[in-house]
Amino acid sequence: MKSVFTTIFFALLLFSASAQRKVPAHEGIWVRDEAGILSPQVKAQLEAILKAHRDSTSTQIAVYLIPSLDGDDIDSYAVRVAEAWKLGQEKKDNGVLFLVAMQEKQMVIEVGYGLEGVLTDALSSRINRNEVAPNFRQGNYEAGIQAGVMAIIQAVQGTYVNEAPLVKKRKGRSPVGTIVFIVILIIAMSRKNRGGGGGTGGYWSAAMLGSMLGGGGYGRSSGSWGSGSDFGGGGGFGGGGSSDSW
Repeated sequence: MKSVFTTIFFALLLFSASAQRKVPAHEGIWVRDEAGILSPQVKAQLEAILKAHRDSTSTQIAVYLIPSLDGDDIDSYAVRVAEAWKLGQEKKDNGVLFLVAMQEKQMVIEVGYGLEGVLTDALSSRINRNEVAPNFRQGNYEAGIQAGVMAIIQAVQGTYVNEAPLVKKRKGRSPVGTIVFIVILIIAMSRKNRGGGGGTGGYWSAAMLGSMLGGGGYGRSSGSWGSGSDFGGGGGFGGGGSSDSW
């Protein structure tokens, strides 16, 4: 019985790893359009706007447009990207990632710790739903991206005003993580019932579980996602912001 659960556990680990979309190197690009949404002119305008904002406030905002999540979860992927690119300054945690996945019709504003007081979860969702989504639903993707970027900048500056009703915050664990947790729990209970215990197996399982279910620990615990020196040194992210659909 134990061998069956162990096989299932490792199969789920492999499935979870394969479902994670690769994080590209930042390469000094603040507006990364892999979905082919933006014209060269609009992309250049957004790059200039974000640079001017960085120079005047030190807040670092990046835009990342992708064709698909490839089965990944948008919330966990956004955290991995934000931390891999080291958005924000290390002691200020003042980074923001605006990520859009076209095929899934999902978008997320991922907010660094230092900006969560001004670019709140509710305000991030209002921007997604009231500035970006209406344009997207009409096929005006460039206008939606531009509106989202400007609203994020205004929110950080404390000048964004939108009286639309509050919407609930997202952020939940992925179903794969939940299944893995259940499998680990069953294995642990089986070991206990059979008198097993001790050793490093329990610690290893807990560590693996934490790495899979933790909302913001991907890039911080390992340098494997890239140096990110061009992006300010590494602001921290803990899941602030909001993901929404259109």
